[in-house]
Amino acid sequence: MTDFDDSFGNPFGDQDGELDDAARSVSELIDDINVVLVREFRDVWVYGEVTKVSNPSSGHCYFDLVEDVDGEKKMIAVKLFRGVRQRLVPKMKQHELDIVSGIKVRIRGTPDVYAASGSFGFKMSDIDPRFTLGDLAAKRDEIVDRLKKEGLYDRNRRATLPLVPLSIGLVASKGSAAHADFMKTLEQSNIGFTVSLCDVRVQGDGAASGVAGAIALFSELPGIDLVAVIRGGGSRVDLATFDDESIARAIAACQKPVFTGIGHEVDTSIADEVAYSWNKTPTACAVSIIDKVVEFVRQVDESAQRIATVVLAALANSERRIANAAGRLRTLRTTGLDSAKSRINELAAQIAGFDPVILMRRGWSITYDADGAVLRSVSKVNKKAEITTRLADGTLVSTVTLAADSAESSSKK
Repeated sequence: MTDFDDSFGNPFGDQDGELDDAARSVSELIDDINVVLVREFRDVWVYGEVTKVSNPSSGHCYFDLVEDVDGEKKMIAVKLFRGVRQRLVPKMKQHELDIVSGIKVRIRGTPDVYAASGSFGFKMSDIDPRFTLGDLAAKRDEIVDRLKKEGLYDRNRRATLPLVPLSIGLVASKGSAAHADFMKTLEQSNIGFTVSLCDVRVQGDGAASGVAGAIALFSELPGIDLVAVIRGGGSRVDLATFDDESIARAIAACQKPVFTGIGHEVDTSIADEVAYSWNKTPTACAVSIIDKVVEFVRQVDESAQRIATVVLAALANSERRIANAAGRLRTLRTTGLDSAKSRINELAAQIAGFDPVILMRRGWSITYDADGAVLRSVSKVNKKAEITTRLADGTLVSTVTLAADSAESSSKK
Protein backbone atom coordinates (compact mmCIF):
# COMPACT_ATOMS: atom_id res chain seq x y z
CA MET A 1 0.00 0.00 0.00
CA THR A 2 1.46 3.32 -1.04
CA ASP A 3 1.63 6.07 1.58
CA PHE A 4 0.93 9.19 -0.42
CA ASP A 5 1.40 11.38 2.66
CA ASP A 6 5.07 10.42 2.70
CA SER A 7 5.36 11.45 -0.92
CA PHE A 8 3.62 14.79 -0.72
CA GLY A 9 4.00 15.79 2.96
CA ASN A 10 1.20 17.56 4.83
CA PRO A 11 -0.64 19.72 2.30
CA PHE A 12 -2.47 21.67 5.01
CA GLY A 13 0.41 22.81 7.20
CA ASP A 14 2.78 21.60 9.89
CA GLN A 15 1.94 19.46 12.89
CA ASP A 16 1.01 22.54 14.93
CA GLY A 17 -1.78 23.31 12.47
CA GLU A 18 -0.21 26.42 10.99
CA LEU A 19 -0.41 26.77 7.19
CA ASP A 20 2.76 26.04 5.29
CA ASP A 21 3.80 28.84 2.97
CA ALA A 22 5.28 26.23 0.59
CA ALA A 23 2.82 25.21 -2.24
CA ARG A 24 3.13 23.37 -5.55
CA SER A 25 2.06 24.70 -8.88
CA VAL A 26 -0.31 22.64 -11.01
CA SER A 27 2.49 21.38 -13.20
CA GLU A 28 4.61 20.59 -10.16
CA LEU A 29 1.79 18.64 -8.60
CA ILE A 30 1.16 16.72 -11.81
CA ASP A 31 4.87 15.99 -12.11
CA ASP A 32 4.99 14.78 -8.51
CA ILE A 33 1.93 12.56 -9.08
CA ASN A 34 3.49 11.08 -12.18
CA VAL A 35 6.70 10.41 -10.28
CA VAL A 36 4.70 8.45 -7.73
CA LEU A 37 2.74 6.61 -10.40
CA VAL A 38 5.91 5.64 -12.23
CA ARG A 39 7.56 4.55 -9.02
CA GLU A 40 4.64 2.53 -7.73
CA PHE A 41 2.84 1.36 -10.91
CA ARG A 42 5.50 1.15 -13.58
CA ASP A 43 4.89 -1.63 -16.14
CA VAL A 44 1.73 -3.00 -14.53
CA TRP A 45 -0.59 -5.35 -16.40
CA VAL A 46 -4.27 -4.50 -16.74
CA TYR A 47 -7.08 -6.14 -18.72
CA GLY A 48 -10.49 -5.10 -19.96
CA GLU A 49 -12.60 -4.58 -23.07
CA VAL A 50 -11.53 -2.18 -25.82
CA THR A 51 -13.97 0.57 -26.84
CA LYS A 52 -13.87 3.91 -28.67
CA VAL A 53 -10.75 3.24 -30.74
CA SER A 54 -9.24 6.27 -32.47
CA ASN A 55 -6.41 6.17 -35.02
CA PRO A 56 -5.41 9.73 -35.94
CA SER A 57 -2.99 10.55 -38.74
CA SER A 58 -0.20 11.01 -36.20
CA GLY A 59 0.15 7.22 -35.99
CA HIS A 60 -0.81 7.09 -32.32
CA CYS A 61 -3.74 4.97 -31.14
CA TYR A 62 -6.16 5.95 -28.41
CA PHE A 63 -8.86 3.78 -26.85
CA ASP A 64 -10.79 3.20 -23.66
CA LEU A 65 -10.29 0.06 -21.59
CA VAL A 66 -13.50 -0.70 -19.70
CA GLU A 67 -14.80 -3.18 -17.17
CA ASP A 68 -18.40 -3.80 -16.20
CA VAL A 69 -18.72 -4.10 -12.43
CA ASP A 70 -22.25 -4.95 -11.39
CA GLY A 71 -23.66 -2.92 -14.26
CA GLU A 72 -21.37 0.06 -13.67
CA LYS A 73 -18.66 0.86 -16.19
CA LYS A 74 -15.10 1.44 -14.97
CA MET A 75 -12.80 3.02 -17.55
CA ILE A 76 -9.18 3.91 -18.24
CA ALA A 77 -8.10 6.01 -21.23
CA VAL A 78 -5.22 4.23 -22.95
CA LYS A 79 -2.55 5.87 -25.11
CA LEU A 80 -0.54 3.74 -27.53
CA PHE A 81 2.08 6.04 -28.98
CA ARG A 82 3.41 5.61 -32.48
CA GLY A 83 6.89 4.40 -31.51
CA VAL A 84 5.55 1.72 -29.16
CA ARG A 85 2.94 0.75 -31.70
CA GLN A 86 5.55 0.24 -34.41
CA ARG A 87 7.56 -1.89 -32.02
CA LEU A 88 4.53 -4.07 -31.28
CA VAL A 89 3.53 -4.49 -34.94
CA PRO A 90 5.52 -7.74 -35.57
CA LYS A 91 4.07 -9.42 -32.48
CA MET A 92 0.52 -8.36 -33.33
CA LYS A 93 0.86 -9.42 -36.97
CA GLN A 94 2.21 -12.80 -35.91
CA HIS A 95 -0.98 -13.42 -33.93
CA GLU A 96 -3.26 -11.61 -36.41
CA LEU A 97 -4.13 -9.16 -33.69
CA ASP A 98 -5.13 -5.50 -33.82
CA ILE A 99 -6.68 -2.97 -31.48
CA VAL A 100 -10.38 -2.88 -32.36
CA SER A 101 -13.53 -2.27 -30.35
CA GLY A 102 -15.19 -5.20 -28.69
CA ILE A 103 -12.15 -7.36 -27.96
CA LYS A 104 -10.65 -8.00 -24.58
CA VAL A 105 -6.96 -7.29 -24.11
CA ARG A 106 -4.32 -7.66 -21.42
CA ILE A 107 -1.86 -4.82 -21.76
CA ARG A 108 1.16 -3.55 -19.88
CA GLY A 109 2.02 0.08 -19.22
CA THR A 110 2.23 2.89 -16.74
CA PRO A 111 -0.55 5.19 -15.51
CA ASP A 112 -0.02 8.91 -15.69
CA VAL A 113 -1.74 12.27 -15.57
CA TYR A 114 -1.71 14.30 -18.76
CA ALA A 115 -0.67 17.82 -17.82
CA ALA A 116 -2.55 19.61 -20.62
CA SER A 117 -5.95 18.31 -19.50
CA GLY A 118 -5.27 16.89 -16.06
CA SER A 119 -6.78 13.65 -17.22
CA PHE A 120 -5.72 10.32 -15.85
CA GLY A 121 -4.60 7.77 -18.43
CA PHE A 122 -2.50 4.75 -19.15
CA LYS A 123 0.52 4.70 -21.45
CA MET A 124 0.60 1.27 -23.09
CA SER A 125 3.95 -0.45 -23.67
CA ASP A 126 3.10 -4.11 -24.38
CA ILE A 127 0.28 -6.57 -25.05
CA ASP A 128 -0.37 -10.25 -24.32
CA PRO A 129 -1.89 -11.75 -27.53
CA ARG A 130 -2.63 -15.06 -25.84
CA PHE A 131 -5.12 -13.39 -23.52
CA THR A 132 -7.11 -11.86 -26.40
CA LEU A 133 -7.04 -14.98 -28.54
CA GLY A 134 -7.98 -17.16 -25.61
CA ASP A 135 -10.88 -14.90 -24.75
CA LEU A 136 -12.07 -14.87 -28.37
CA ALA A 137 -11.90 -18.66 -28.52
CA ALA A 138 -13.71 -19.09 -25.22
CA LYS A 139 -16.42 -16.62 -26.21
CA ARG A 140 -16.79 -18.32 -29.57
CA ASP A 141 -17.17 -21.76 -27.97
CA GLU A 142 -19.85 -20.42 -25.63
CA ILE A 143 -21.84 -18.94 -28.52
CA VAL A 144 -21.60 -22.09 -30.65
CA ASP A 145 -22.71 -24.20 -27.69
CA ARG A 146 -25.77 -21.99 -27.12
CA LEU A 147 -26.72 -22.07 -30.80
CA LYS A 148 -26.52 -25.85 -30.89
CA LYS A 149 -28.63 -26.22 -27.75
CA GLU A 150 -31.28 -23.94 -29.23
CA GLY A 151 -31.31 -25.81 -32.56
CA LEU A 152 -30.05 -22.75 -34.46
CA TYR A 153 -26.59 -23.97 -35.45
CA ASP A 154 -27.64 -25.69 -38.69
CA ARG A 155 -31.05 -24.10 -39.20
CA ASN A 156 -30.08 -21.97 -42.22
CA ARG A 157 -28.66 -25.01 -44.00
CA ARG A 158 -32.23 -26.34 -44.13
CA ALA A 159 -33.44 -23.27 -46.06
CA THR A 160 -34.65 -23.85 -49.62
CA LEU A 161 -32.34 -22.65 -52.39
CA PRO A 162 -34.18 -21.85 -55.67
CA LEU A 163 -33.14 -23.89 -58.70
CA VAL A 164 -31.88 -20.74 -60.41
CA PRO A 165 -30.78 -18.22 -57.73
CA LEU A 166 -30.42 -15.03 -59.77
CA SER A 167 -31.51 -12.37 -57.24
CA ILE A 168 -28.86 -11.74 -54.58
CA GLY A 169 -29.11 -9.66 -51.41
CA LEU A 170 -25.52 -8.50 -50.78
CA VAL A 171 -24.29 -7.47 -47.33
CA ALA A 172 -20.95 -5.70 -47.80
CA SER A 173 -19.03 -2.45 -47.45
CA LYS A 174 -19.72 -0.48 -50.62
CA GLY A 175 -16.61 0.31 -52.63
CA SER A 176 -14.41 -2.16 -50.74
CA ALA A 177 -12.11 -4.61 -52.52
CA ALA A 178 -14.42 -7.43 -51.41
CA HIS A 179 -17.41 -5.70 -53.03
CA ALA A 180 -15.47 -5.06 -56.25
CA ASP A 181 -14.17 -8.66 -56.50
CA PHE A 182 -17.62 -10.13 -55.89
CA MET A 183 -19.34 -7.97 -58.51
CA LYS A 184 -16.56 -8.48 -61.09
CA THR A 185 -16.80 -12.25 -60.74
CA LEU A 186 -20.57 -12.19 -61.24
CA GLU A 187 -20.26 -9.95 -64.31
CA GLN A 188 -17.64 -12.19 -65.91
CA SER A 189 -20.05 -15.15 -65.70
CA ASN A 190 -22.36 -13.49 -68.30
CA ILE A 191 -25.33 -14.64 -66.24
CA GLY A 192 -28.10 -12.13 -65.59
CA PHE A 193 -27.74 -11.75 -61.82
CA THR A 194 -29.59 -8.99 -59.98
CA VAL A 195 -27.73 -7.68 -56.90
CA SER A 196 -29.31 -5.56 -54.14
CA LEU A 197 -26.61 -4.06 -51.91
CA CYS A 198 -26.98 -3.19 -48.24
CA ASP A 199 -23.94 -1.04 -47.41
CA VAL A 200 -22.66 -1.85 -43.89
CA ARG A 201 -19.56 -1.49 -41.76
CA VAL A 202 -17.74 -4.80 -41.44
CA GLN A 203 -15.52 -3.97 -38.46
CA GLY A 204 -15.45 -1.66 -35.49
CA ASP A 205 -18.23 -0.22 -33.34
CA GLY A 206 -21.71 -1.03 -34.61
CA ALA A 207 -20.49 -3.40 -37.33
CA ALA A 208 -22.10 -6.53 -35.89
CA SER A 209 -25.50 -4.91 -35.39
CA GLY A 210 -25.37 -3.44 -38.90
CA VAL A 211 -24.58 -6.77 -40.54
CA ALA A 212 -27.25 -8.56 -38.49
CA GLY A 213 -29.84 -5.92 -39.43
CA ALA A 214 -29.01 -6.20 -43.14
CA ILE A 215 -29.43 -9.97 -43.06
CA ALA A 216 -32.79 -9.61 -41.29
CA LEU A 217 -33.88 -7.04 -43.91
CA PHE A 218 -33.10 -9.33 -46.84
CA SER A 219 -34.78 -12.23 -45.06
CA GLU A 220 -38.12 -10.43 -45.28
CA LEU A 221 -37.58 -8.76 -48.66
CA PRO A 222 -39.58 -10.48 -51.44
CA GLY A 223 -37.82 -11.45 -54.63
CA ILE A 224 -34.47 -12.22 -52.97
CA ASP A 225 -33.22 -15.76 -53.70
CA LEU A 226 -30.22 -15.79 -51.35
CA VAL A 227 -28.17 -13.52 -49.09
CA ALA A 228 -24.40 -13.09 -49.54
CA VAL A 229 -22.32 -11.76 -46.64
CA ILE A 230 -18.78 -10.79 -47.68
CA ARG A 231 -15.71 -9.06 -46.28
CA GLY A 232 -12.08 -8.83 -47.38
CA GLY A 233 -9.09 -10.12 -45.46
CA GLY A 234 -7.96 -8.76 -42.14
CA SER A 235 -6.54 -9.63 -38.76
CA ARG A 236 -8.16 -12.20 -36.55
CA VAL A 237 -9.73 -9.54 -34.37
CA ASP A 238 -10.94 -7.63 -37.44
CA LEU A 239 -12.78 -10.75 -38.50
CA ALA A 240 -14.03 -11.34 -34.96
CA THR A 241 -17.02 -9.16 -35.89
CA PHE A 242 -18.41 -12.24 -37.65
CA ASP A 243 -18.12 -14.26 -34.44
CA ASP A 244 -20.72 -11.98 -32.89
CA GLU A 245 -23.78 -13.79 -31.62
CA SER A 246 -26.21 -11.28 -33.15
CA ILE A 247 -24.93 -12.08 -36.67
CA ALA A 248 -25.11 -15.82 -36.03
CA ARG A 249 -28.70 -15.54 -34.83
CA ALA A 250 -29.66 -13.36 -37.80
CA ILE A 251 -28.28 -15.99 -40.19
CA ALA A 252 -30.05 -18.80 -38.35
CA ALA A 253 -33.36 -16.92 -38.51
CA CYS A 254 -32.95 -15.90 -42.16
CA GLN A 255 -35.59 -17.39 -44.45
CA LYS A 256 -33.19 -17.27 -47.39
CA PRO A 257 -29.99 -19.33 -47.77
CA VAL A 258 -26.97 -17.33 -46.61
CA PHE A 259 -23.64 -17.59 -48.47
CA THR A 260 -20.54 -16.22 -46.72
CA GLY A 261 -17.19 -15.12 -48.11
CA ILE A 262 -15.34 -13.53 -45.21
CA GLY A 263 -11.84 -13.24 -46.60
CA HIS A 264 -9.88 -15.76 -44.58
CA GLU A 265 -8.77 -19.13 -45.86
CA VAL A 266 -7.73 -20.96 -42.68
CA ASP A 267 -10.04 -20.04 -39.81
CA THR A 268 -13.81 -19.97 -39.98
CA SER A 269 -16.09 -17.57 -38.15
CA ILE A 270 -19.31 -18.51 -36.39
CA ALA A 271 -21.12 -16.82 -39.29
CA ASP A 272 -19.42 -19.30 -41.64
CA GLU A 273 -20.38 -22.25 -39.47
CA VAL A 274 -24.10 -21.43 -39.33
CA ALA A 275 -24.44 -20.28 -42.97
CA TYR A 276 -25.97 -22.32 -45.77
CA SER A 277 -22.71 -22.12 -47.73
CA TRP A 278 -19.26 -21.11 -46.40
CA ASN A 279 -16.66 -19.87 -48.88
CA LYS A 280 -13.07 -18.77 -48.28
CA THR A 281 -13.18 -15.38 -50.00
CA PRO A 282 -15.69 -12.97 -51.58
CA THR A 283 -14.59 -14.20 -55.02
CA ALA A 284 -15.11 -17.82 -53.98
CA CYS A 285 -18.56 -16.87 -52.68
CA ALA A 286 -19.51 -15.43 -56.08
CA VAL A 287 -18.14 -18.51 -57.85
CA SER A 288 -20.21 -20.76 -55.59
CA ILE A 289 -23.39 -18.89 -56.55
CA ILE A 290 -22.47 -19.00 -60.23
CA ASP A 291 -21.86 -22.75 -59.99
CA LYS A 292 -25.42 -23.27 -58.71
CA VAL A 293 -26.84 -21.66 -61.85
CA VAL A 294 -24.35 -23.39 -64.16
CA GLU A 295 -25.21 -26.74 -62.59
CA PHE A 296 -28.91 -26.14 -63.23
CA VAL A 297 -28.21 -25.23 -66.86
CA ARG A 298 -26.07 -28.37 -67.19
CA GLN A 299 -28.88 -30.51 -65.81
CA VAL A 300 -31.38 -28.87 -68.19
CA ASP A 301 -29.06 -29.50 -71.12
CA GLU A 302 -28.61 -33.13 -70.10
CA SER A 303 -32.36 -33.56 -69.66
CA ALA A 304 -32.98 -31.96 -73.06
CA GLN A 305 -30.40 -34.27 -74.60
CA ARG A 306 -32.03 -37.29 -72.97
CA ILE A 307 -35.45 -36.16 -74.18
CA ALA A 308 -34.11 -35.60 -77.69
CA THR A 309 -32.52 -39.06 -77.66
CA VAL A 310 -35.77 -40.66 -76.51
CA VAL A 311 -37.82 -38.72 -79.08
CA LEU A 312 -35.44 -39.60 -81.93
CA ALA A 313 -35.45 -43.24 -80.89
CA ALA A 314 -39.25 -43.20 -80.75
CA LEU A 315 -39.42 -41.58 -84.19
CA ALA A 316 -36.98 -44.13 -85.61
CA ASN A 317 -39.01 -46.94 -84.07
CA SER A 318 -42.21 -45.46 -85.47
CA GLU A 319 -40.63 -45.18 -88.91
CA ARG A 320 -39.61 -48.82 -88.73
CA ARG A 321 -43.11 -49.84 -87.68
CA ILE A 322 -44.66 -47.79 -90.47
CA ALA A 323 -42.23 -49.27 -93.02
CA ASN A 324 -43.01 -52.78 -91.76
CA ALA A 325 -46.73 -52.08 -91.91
CA ALA A 326 -46.40 -50.67 -95.42
CA GLY A 327 -44.47 -53.80 -96.45
CA ARG A 328 -47.14 -56.00 -94.98
CA LEU A 329 -49.81 -53.98 -96.76
CA ARG A 330 -47.97 -54.35 -100.05
CA THR A 331 -47.68 -58.10 -99.47
CA LEU A 332 -51.31 -58.37 -98.49
CA ARG A 333 -52.34 -56.29 -101.50
CA THR A 334 -50.36 -58.45 -103.92
CA THR A 335 -51.62 -61.66 -102.34
CA GLY A 336 -55.18 -60.36 -102.27
CA LEU A 337 -55.04 -59.22 -105.86
CA ASP A 338 -53.60 -62.55 -107.00
CA SER A 339 -56.27 -64.42 -105.08
CA ALA A 340 -59.01 -62.18 -106.45
CA LYS A 341 -57.65 -62.57 -109.98
CA SER A 342 -57.59 -66.35 -109.61
CA ARG A 343 -61.16 -66.31 -108.31
CA ILE A 344 -62.28 -64.10 -111.19
CA ASN A 345 -60.70 -66.48 -113.65
CA GLU A 346 -62.50 -69.36 -112.00
CA LEU A 347 -65.80 -67.54 -112.18
CA ALA A 348 -65.11 -66.52 -115.75
CA ALA A 349 -64.47 -70.13 -116.62
CA GLN A 350 -67.67 -71.13 -114.93
CA ILE A 351 -69.59 -68.44 -116.73
CA ALA A 352 -68.00 -69.39 -119.99
CA GLY A 353 -69.35 -72.87 -119.47
CA PHE A 354 -72.85 -71.46 -119.73
CA ASP A 355 -72.18 -69.43 -122.88
CA PRO A 356 -74.59 -70.79 -125.66
CA VAL A 357 -72.02 -70.18 -128.34
CA ILE A 358 -69.45 -72.31 -126.54
CA LEU A 359 -72.06 -74.98 -125.86
CA MET A 360 -73.07 -74.99 -129.51
CA ARG A 361 -69.50 -75.53 -130.53
CA ARG A 362 -69.66 -78.66 -128.47
CA GLY A 363 -72.72 -79.85 -130.48
CA TRP A 364 -75.56 -78.22 -128.69
CA SER A 365 -78.30 -76.30 -130.57
CA ILE A 366 -81.28 -74.07 -129.73
CA THR A 367 -84.68 -74.41 -131.44
CA TYR A 368 -87.23 -71.59 -131.67
CA ASP A 369 -90.90 -71.77 -132.66
CA ALA A 370 -92.46 -69.56 -135.31
CA ASP A 371 -92.80 -66.78 -132.70
CA GLY A 372 -89.09 -66.92 -131.81
CA ALA A 373 -89.67 -68.54 -128.43
CA VAL A 374 -87.25 -71.26 -127.36
CA LEU A 375 -88.82 -74.64 -127.58
CA ARG A 376 -88.36 -76.55 -124.38
CA SER A 377 -90.77 -79.41 -124.93
CA VAL A 378 -92.14 -81.37 -127.91
CA SER A 379 -95.60 -80.84 -126.50
CA LYS A 380 -95.35 -77.23 -127.53
CA VAL A 381 -94.86 -78.12 -131.24
CA ASN A 382 -97.59 -79.04 -133.66
CA LYS A 383 -97.18 -81.16 -136.74
CA LYS A 384 -96.24 -79.20 -139.83
CA ALA A 385 -95.11 -76.31 -137.63
CA GLU A 386 -92.16 -74.33 -138.86
CA ILE A 387 -89.25 -74.20 -136.43
CA THR A 388 -85.79 -72.65 -136.54
CA THR A 389 -82.73 -74.38 -135.14
CA ARG A 390 -79.65 -72.36 -134.26
CA LEU A 391 -76.34 -74.11 -134.52
CA ALA A 392 -72.82 -72.87 -133.76
CA ASP A 393 -72.18 -71.86 -137.35
CA GLY A 394 -75.70 -70.93 -138.47
CA THR A 395 -79.43 -71.73 -138.42
CA LEU A 396 -81.77 -74.35 -139.96
CA VAL A 397 -85.44 -73.86 -140.77
CA SER A 398 -87.52 -77.05 -140.62
CA THR A 399 -91.10 -78.28 -140.84
CA VAL A 400 -92.21 -80.68 -138.12
CA THR A 401 -93.41 -84.00 -139.47
CA LEU A 402 -93.47 -85.76 -136.16
CA ALA A 403 -93.50 -84.55 -132.57
CA ALA A 404 -93.05 -87.31 -130.02
CA ASP A 405 -91.76 -87.13 -126.44
CA SER A 406 -88.92 -89.28 -125.21
CA ALA A 407 -91.25 -91.99 -123.86
CA GLU A 408 -92.99 -92.46 -127.17
CA SER A 409 -89.74 -92.53 -129.01
CA SER A 410 -88.51 -95.35 -126.78
CA SER A 411 -91.61 -97.53 -127.27
CA LYS A 412 -91.41 -97.27 -130.99
CA LYS A 413 -87.89 -98.46 -130.90
